[in-house]
Amino acid sequence: MISIALDIGNTRCKLSDEKSVFRVPHQDSDFTASFPEILQTLHADEKPCEWWIASVNRNIFRKVTEWLAQNRPGDRVNVLNALNVPIQVDVEFPEKVGVDLLLSAITANEIRDPGRPAIIVDLGTVAKVDLVDENGVFRGGAFAPGLRMGAVAMDQQTDALPEIDVMEMLHRMETHGIPSVAQNTIAAMQAGLFWGMVGTIRELTARTASTLAIPPQIFLTGGGAKTVRDALGEGFTYVDEMVMKGIWTTIRKLKYEP
Repeated sequence: MISIALDIGNTRCKLSDEKSVFRVPHQDSDFTASFPEILQTLHADEKPCEWWIASVNRNIFRKVTEWLAQNRPGDRVNVLNALNVPIQVDVEFPEKVGVDLLLSAITANEIRDPGRPAIIVDLGTVAKVDLVDENGVFRGGAFAPGLRMGAVAMDQQTDALPEIDVMEMLHRMETHGIPSVAQNTIAAMQAGLFWGMVGTIRELTARTASTLAIPPQIFLTGGGAKTVRDALGEGFTYVDEMVMKGIWTTIRKLKYEP
């Protein structure tokens, strides 16, 4: 039975057979229409599959499981959550921790130096900064508005400011840079969003590191993380798809390790 990992975020779904990752924005109501073609590409369209689903969006999760029940009733579905992923958690309400945070932490435990803590920065719809201690225990962290959330808020909560394209902003940073003193409205919004995110990450990671006896490794993941890492400079390591990698580590541990 072929394993398919499915990471459901707040803006897109990601499907993977571990070798490839397919990204599907789910703003449109018929986003599941692309699933059969993806499964065909993975040579899984005519074979039973075992799905491993990690979700932070309950409405999209419901739509996906309804699609699976109607279109692939012979498939097996496993739902990952805070209580069944292989990591120790030390927070007030461990059962309420977002599974995405824990999956990224699992990846951090796979790649950090033994005996060193790790700080994970995940730039999603919400920017998350979390700590895994030197023993591999998830200790919690902080949330802040992500880049797109900030862009949408400036548009929707003011009369005159437009919504800006975050991907275009990141491309501008990569090709031309974004000055902190802008000379038009769009550029001013881009400057505040981008450098505000850089400052948020610097402050939260520095404050977290200052509480530790051992200097941590700092990993960045998520949309735009590579561009933000370049602006942050030394001491920050970009890691692609930490949540998805955490799903695959979890699959191996749950299926093959006692």
